[in-house]
Amino acid sequence: MKPVAARELTAPKRLRAGKRTAKLALVGSLVLGLVMGTTQPALAAPEPEPGPGQWYIKKYGIDDMWKKSTGKGVKVAVIDSGVNTKHEDLKGVVSKSKDFSGLDKDGKTPIGGKTTIHHGTAVAGVIAGQGKGAGPTGVAPDVDILSASMWLGPERPKESGSTREQADKAIRWAVDSGAKVINMSLGWDDPAWPSSWDESFAYAYEKDVVVIACVGNASQGATQAWSPSTVPGVIGVGGLGKKNRVLSESTAPGTAVDLMGPAEDIPIPYYSGGYAEGQGCSFASPIVSGVAALIRAEDPDLSADEVTAKLTSTAKPVPGHKGQSKKDKPDPIVGWGRLDPKAAMKSGVPKTVPSAADDLADWVTMHRRAASDPSETENAVPAEDNNPKAVAPKDVVSSQSTPMLGYSVLGAGALIAVILFVLSAVVFIRRRR
Repeated sequence: MKPVAARELTAPKRLRAGKRTAKLALVGSLVLGLVMGTTQPALAAPEPEPGPGQWYIKKYGIDDMWKKSTGKGVKVAVIDSGVNTKHEDLKGVVSKSKDFSGLDKDGKTPIGGKTTIHHGTAVAGVIAGQGKGAGPTGVAPDVDILSASMWLGPERPKESGSTREQADKAIRWAVDSGAKVINMSLGWDDPAWPSSWDESFAYAYEKDVVVIACVGNASQGATQAWSPSTVPGVIGVGGLGKKNRVLSESTAPGTAVDLMGPAEDIPIPYYSGGYAEGQGCSFASPIVSGVAALIRAEDPDLSADEVTAKLTSTAKPVPGHKGQSKKDKPDPIVGWGRLDPKAAMKSGVPKTVPSAADDLADWVTMHRRAASDPSETENAVPAEDNNPKAVAPKDVVSSQSTPMLGYSVLGAGALIAVILFVLSAVVFIRRRR
């Protein structure tokens, strides 16, 4: 049987086929335009935008900083209660994690008592939230988070060792993991610290790391700044309200106070899903950490000491506060003043840049006895039963439900609309044959 040759189209049929082809091409180009229009924003990596309720982003000029830097390439360590990496606002944010609680966790599993388990997830969201759904956009949304989990607050299990030792090991791990900024939104309810910290903080300074910590909340009984904000070289952060005035319940006084930052109604991702608002210097600290990361990403040649100097030298007066900082002597209530992120990024490096390493070394020489003196070790690290507790503020004031319908649903709806359009066009053309 001979093969059947394809029938050649007559001229009229070729003309009609050509018209149908042209129509299909037109429809195809329209569909391609719609698809490209729908997907282009995601491909173009648009500039970050503040999430709902993030009043401080514009007020502090952080959105202007995003034009130059989003923190890409900088690692920020969060030493806290662990970060829930499955939360929609934090997916892909944590590049490395480790647990120091002695509970055989992984740094990505929130740990702690009922009042503190949320804390690490919240702090990480303030620094590097992705702005998903109703979630906050982090101050430095493109940084890599290093999550070091430890036990915070009361109800510490027997398996979990000294919290001060946990912090000591976490700092060293963060430094060895490449952190350029370490955030410690926690504290011990006294200003002192063990001699082991002399070495771990000196190690961080030697490796060019900016260390930032909250100073404590008066609402939790803090009458003076907590350690580790009291360690020389650490940037101690207190809390301001929406009107830039001191939030007396969200800060603590002392020579450890260096900067004041936003501490009122701060949107945070909640560890078990959804979102909430936080209060206290516990969230002012990660805002400063995020700003430090933006500056380090924008100018990688700056040293940690130079970044600190830029932050403190550009701070602004705090409205309603009569005290004033003097040369080499920050005000005991507000430190050098209100954080000014834009000014800190734009400013040059001050002529005089204090050395965190030298400040700590001078303090150790003046206050520590010889390393061989056993009584100093006993005094610096009291019996565990007498150790001050590691504290995370009881700061969540209101929760918001997780949005079930978000931008992903809108995107899916657009895709369905495109598909229906294509099908309708094809049916229309076939009927016109």
